Amino acid sequence: MSDPAPQETEGQAAGRRVQRTREAIRAAFNGLLLTRGYDGFSTADIAEAANVGRSTFYEHYQGKADVLATSLIPVLTPLAEACSSPAPHPRVEVVVSHFWDNRRMAKAMMTGRAQAVMAKQLARLIEDRLTGGDEPAAIPASLLAVQIAQGQLALIGEWLSGRHGCSAAQIAATLQTTAYAVVTANRVKRDAAK
Repeated sequence: MSDPAPQETEGQAAGRRVQRTREAIRAAFNGLLLTRGYDGFSTADIAEAANVGRSTFYEHYQGKADVLATSLIPVLTPLAEACSSPAPHPRVEVVVSHFWDNRRMAKAMMTGRAQAVMAKQLARLIEDRLTGGDEPAAIPASLLAVQIAQGQLALIGEWLSGRHGCSAAQIAATLQTTAYAVVTANRVKRDAAK
């Protein structure tokens, strides 16, 4: 006789419901982004497309910008990590290739308010990696993070235009090299700081 299958706990079922709701909201957001552009839809439109109430939407996200920012964390994290090492990070190339493979969606996010949300989220992720060091810096980590984020997104956005014959590997290497160089250049040598 075999053991009966373990019963699902109430917490596990609730966790799966939360995950399904979040996935439905993200899918609705992505569909609306592609069809209407970021500025062409509202939070109410997302809730309706996801078949959830507005109050349910707000239980999971603060608004449209929060959906975008949250969904971008896995994609932007490798770009943020590029600033912490001069060695090529294979995930940076994977992300750059992902942008290329999904360039219709990426181009929709590289303009207007969507680009501003993306840049702000990337800057936050970069700043998290810049703080905590004991070396003095020429400018605050928050400002340096904005510079790196804007530069990375500008390079990716222009590359997505297709006007430049660069591979994903070349773009990834450039993102890695320049991000690390900017961080290194911002470090104030102890002798010069005195």
